Amino acid sequence: YAAAIRAGSLTWEEVEKADLDTRLKWVGLLHRGKRTPGRFMMRLRTPNGIISSELMRFYADSVEPYGPDLGVVDITTRQNFQLRGIPLEDAGDVTDGLHARNQTAFQSALDNVRNLVG
Repeated sequence: YAAAIRAGSLTWEEVEKADLDTRLKWVGLLHRGKRTPGRFMMRLRTPNGIISSELMRFYADSVEPYGPDLGVVDITTRQNFQLRGIPLEDAGDVTDGLHARNQTAFQSALDNVRNLVG
C-alpha cells in the first residue's frame, strides 16, 4: 500500500476497510471517518512527554497546510501529541519527518503500551 499511496495511485477510499480500521492503527494512523472522511489522526510516541522546540515547529508545519479547522495539534492527558487532519497521501512524509527527528507514531494506537510519563 505505502508505495501506491505515495505515488498517488491509491486513495484512502480504495484501501480495504480492515486496513483502515485496524492495520493503519499499528502505524499510528486513525481514520476520522465520521467527522473528517479521508483525514487521519496520527498519534505520536512522546516518551515522558518531553519534546524540543524543533519538534513543536515540525508538528505545526505538518498540519498547517490543512487549515485551522482540520490541521490541529492536540496535547493529550498522557503528555502525548496527536496530529489531526492529515490526508493519507501525506502521512508518509510526516512519518519520514518524525523519524528524521528521532520520533515515531508506530504502535501508538490499538493494544499497545501507552506513553510512559514520570
